Amino acid sequence: MVVARCALCGKKAEVPRDHKDYRRFEEAEEEERRKMIYVCDICSHRVRYESDNQLKPKKPM
Repeated sequence: MVVARCALCGKKAEVPRDHKDYRRFEEAEEEERRKMIYVCDICSHRVRYESDNQLKPKKPM
């Protein structure tokens, strides 16, 4: 497992083997890994939910 820091919340998370960027994180050295951008699943789902809500039409009052 590779440990990376989320760019949005700052929480350290283990990158699972089936993640699309796992190989990129695995091949990078420690110093390069700190500069790489990673977004955890929780933040990814939160951003998706908020953007979907922005697209919904406003309810009339």
